[in-house]
Amino acid sequence: MEQYLPIILSAVGGGVLGPIISKILGGSGTGGLLGGIIGGVGGHFGADAAGIGNLLGDGIMVHIQSLLEGGVGGGILGVIAGMVMKPKA
Repeated sequence: MEQYLPIILSAVGGGVLGPIISKILGGSGTGGLLGGIIGGVGGHFGADAAGIGNLLGDGIMVHIQSLLEGGVGGGILGVIAGMVMKPKA
């Protein structure tokens, strides 16, 4: 279970920040949520592939870094998905 915790935390970070940023910038909440979760997991794997290690240190800070990585990736993809799924008025 320990190896899945950073992925789950990244998805949670993206799932929280994606819809918030999407709604602020005028997108839909549903698109922001879906894009946020997918972008959060993608942000985690992207940071891992880029060689970004434990920048914040060890212990609980590793989990906070996973939340932040997911939040950044989820925010970006959440805005894009929120704008695409926005109802046309």
